[in-house]
Amino acid sequence: MEPTLYKVTSAMKKLDVCRATIYRMANRGELDLVKISERATRVTAASIERAIAKGMAKG
Repeated sequence: MEPTLYKVTSAMKKLDVCRATIYRMANRGELDLVKISERATRVTAASIERAIAKGMAKG
């Protein structure tokens, strides 16, 4: 079964953070990014849920 993936803009809304924060969180290993093409990146649902559970989201 393939993991559920969200666009970066959707992840931004779910976590209530800006685009730069999404990429900073990914660089720190807090979010998992998946490159699906040269110009498209997605965030795994599991990593978003982990971030929410750890209280990393603003909302």
